[in-house]
Amino acid sequence: MTVIAWSEAFSVGNPLLDSDHRILFDLLIQLFDATDTGQSRDVIGSVLSALSEYTEHHFRREEAMLAATGFPEIEPHKAEHRRLEGQVRDIVSRYQAGERGALDEQVVELLKKWLTQHIQVTDKSYRPWVERVVDGGVNPPSVA
Repeated sequence: MTVIAWSEAFSVGNPLLDSDHRILFDLLIQLFDATDTGQSRDVIGSVLSALSEYTEHHFRREEAMLAATGFPEIEPHKAEHRRLEGQVRDIVSRYQAGERGALDEQVVELLKKWLTQHIQVTDKSYRPWVERVVDGGVNPPSVA
């Protein structure tokens, strides 16, 4: 499987959200490693559950920040989050039910593609809003 790595190209201009995204990258890499090295179902299931839980945690944090900044495209953004959450929950359920192929290479590549494209396209669209968030508060736009 193709490994992914965090780089500044994925930065959305907010240290907290960038940190969340790094954690999601790390969890996906752990999932790659666990499946590639033939780890036990328990190990893979644990990593998959952590990825699912952290994804939802991150989405709530991101959505709260976007709401606080007045990001105008928040509803379509949230809808995209709900779609991914549904996909990940489906993968977890299928894996836990013992379905072969629930975590095959195509599924893991789909997660990788979604994560990278979501950050580089959808999340980058909110950059001007979240760059203004400092220490939990929103600073007004700078006047030039």
